[in-house]
Amino acid sequence: MNDEESLLVETVRAFIDRDVKPTVREVEHADAYPEAWIEQMKRIGIFGLAIPDQYGGCPVSMPCYVWVTQELARGWMSLAGAMGGHTVVAKLLSLFGTEEQKRKYLPAMATGELRATMALTEPGGGSDLQAMSTVARADGKELVINGAKTWISNARRSGLIALLCKTDPNATPRHKGMSVVLVEHGPGLTVSRDLPKLGYKGVESCELRFDDCRVPTSAILGGVAGCGFRQMMKGLETGRIQVAARALGVATAALEDALSYARQRESFGQPIWKHQSVGNYLADMATKLTAARQLTRYAAEKFDSGSAVTWKPEWPSCSHPKWRWR
Repeated sequence: MNDEESLLVETVRAFIDRDVKPTVREVEHADAYPEAWIEQMKRIGIFGLAIPDQYGGCPVSMPCYVWVTQELARGWMSLAGAMGGHTVVAKLLSLFGTEEQKRKYLPAMATGELRATMALTEPGGGSDLQAMSTVARADGKELVINGAKTWISNARRSGLIALLCKTDPNATPRHKGMSVVLVEHGPGLTVSRDLPKLGYKGVESCELRFDDCRVPTSAILGGVAGCGFRQMMKGLETGRIQVAARALGVATAALEDALSYARQRESFGQPIWKHQSVGNYLADMATKLTAARQLTRYAAEKFDSGSAVTWKPEWPSCSHPKWRWR
């Protein structure tokens, strides 16, 4: 990371330690949306980290993005979730959007005034995109969307939804009939309910219903139908690395809490970290966390180099949650 990126990470770390950690437990249990913290994230520039300068963003390297995400999740994973899908949509628009689409959405997304999310998962097929049933059928210069999505993060507060759906249900192979359609809230789109969760409560996870929802054909990402599967898979490279960085942040917080407790708690006349069995656990936690950081950094650097990284982001996103749990 360069000096500016290091300063950004330090700024986020200070924000977490000063403003988030002292009260995050109460906010989580209150099941409240962290509006004040989101406003601070806007001022820091976190929602513009994947948006080019010419559209008002402050783009950073992927390793820097990983560190920012890790620091947010170290304080509260909901904060990392509030910008995760937004960043994927920003990447999709930056890489594949028409100039008109970029000018329309990216400047407001860079400031966080417009926040975005993506909608893939469906009630019937989960994340099995081959089982997708949401369809956008052409009707003159409009698309008419019908279907449903579920477990969509930030759906209620996002003003833009990157919807993966079928624009040609009869295409062979099936993925060639998929498109990403940029949908704003309006008639025909209903955010039906917030789904209950055990944790991760600062970010709403919702069900969406599309009933003859009409959008212009110009809302297809890139202006050409049938490219959505390829576009979304590229965007999800960023998403997978971000999920791994969230796990790093939660694991870092767990290790910090474990070390703090092990220093304070005494048994047999000494802090418990001095007992070999406890010390071994702490050493194992630190070792696995360091390995996970290096693996994520490797994936991030490969992403920035333009190397083929389709499989590499999946390593850390699959393994980190297991280590975090331990």
